[in-house]
Amino acid sequence: MKTAVVISLLIWAASLGVCAAEPAAEAYVRDLQSSVPAVRENAAARLGRLADQSAVPALVAALKDPEKEVRREAAKALGAMKDGRAVTPLLEALRDKEANVRLYAAYALGEIKDPKAAAALLAALGDPEYCVRDQAAWALRELHDPGIVGTVVGALKEDSADVPHLLWLLKGAGAEQATVPLAALLKEPQPRVRLRAVQALAELEDTAAVEPLLAALKDADAGVRRTSVEAFTKLGDDRAEKPLKALLAGEKDPAVQEAIGHALAVFSRENDLMAHWRFDDQDTKVAKDVTGHGSDGQIKGCEPTAGKVGHALRFAKGNYVELGHPPGARFGNVPFTVMAWVKSEAKNGVVVAKGGAFCGFSLYVMDGVAKFGIHLTQAGPAYIAVGTEQVVGPWVHLAGVVKSDHVELYVNGKLAATAKTEGYLPGECGQGMEIGYDETNSPAEITDNFEGLIDEVKAYSAALSAEDIAKQATPE
Repeated sequence: MKTAVVISLLIWAASLGVCAAEPAAEAYVRDLQSSVPAVRENAAARLGRLADQSAVPALVAALKDPEKEVRREAAKALGAMKDGRAVTPLLEALRDKEANVRLYAAYALGEIKDPKAAAALLAALGDPEYCVRDQAAWALRELHDPGIVGTVVGALKEDSADVPHLLWLLKGAGAEQATVPLAALLKEPQPRVRLRAVQALAELEDTAAVEPLLAALKDADAGVRRTSVEAFTKLGDDRAEKPLKALLAGEKDPAVQEAIGHALAVFSRENDLMAHWRFDDQDTKVAKDVTGHGSDGQIKGCEPTAGKVGHALRFAKGNYVELGHPPGARFGNVPFTVMAWVKSEAKNGVVVAKGGAFCGFSLYVMDGVAKFGIHLTQAGPAYIAVGTEQVVGPWVHLAGVVKSDHVELYVNGKLAATAKTEGYLPGECGQGMEIGYDETNSPAEITDNFEGLIDEVKAYSAALSAEDIAKQATPE
């Protein structure tokens, strides 16, 4: 009875691998000749764990085993051994009919890191199986061979190119190696090739890509232009700000216009920008908040027209933009800034306002001068900063700033007036927000319709500095 128990325990322990001694590599090499496929598969796997270089020739021979599982384990084992003698057989295994064998052949070549494998691995980027392409791309990165960059860039021209993996490889190569050949692709006749080049330049995330991307802003294809704009959004390089504004002035494609709007938002203190209504899409129903914060408004009768930057809306009696309570623009108990380009055709009119006589703010024109005011409580006064220069007729940039103890009015980027206050707005105001009108009672003095053009309305969750506002007001 005791003997049987001991034998059972030994068998149990051996099954867990805690007691049986590991045979030498020679035993597993012999097992690779077994007539039982499972034994050969196990032998190849064990040899990989042992990583005994003496087994390399036997594993190379196993790459031609009739069973795919044995070939797969042999390729994996050769990767673990990292022996250069296996490179040529592994290159042949990259053409194996079984995807998992090709995958592990690519893996092994990446572990060995022999530059001779580059051409075959590049060819493997055309493999029908994603897993093989993915492993081949990884292996190519592991080679650290700058000589492959030109070939990778050239592969972007192919209809069947695995673009994501090619872009990943170029990013790994770095801007110093990839920028020049990618810039050359921007002259290719096929738009899809130029588009891929722009995508790759964006992936580099390097200032070296700025110049070719600036050139791509002038591409004849709208998709290339849009992707170039999106690249600058990703790079955050404000050298593109003026070229983007210039492009916007003549851009006809709505998708490109939208991308430019988002990019310009990135360059204009994106972290503080709560809402931005550009009006460049020339919609007559929806005033889109291009920040993506969800503060879209309803256009009521306004018509699109040429603006200060791109397009604007024309306002007249009974026309305005209803914003309600914009979810992305919160004004209670915080500093904030509102601004817009305006071209007033009348001496009185509200540019942008929220709330009413209980609580709110208004940026407006009255008696031909600009004003900015806030109201904090029903019983309290309105605090109004009053400009002095006439603003009716030409394009004028107006900005109102709320700080903890005063408000500021800016006209064309210059401080025009201030007024002492008793603090921030105490809440979000019960009445809604409008552009070009104040639908209910005024937080300041008037509720009149604005008559003329309004463009580039912005709201920031910060009291912008004089320098920031001057930059916004710089004529293009």
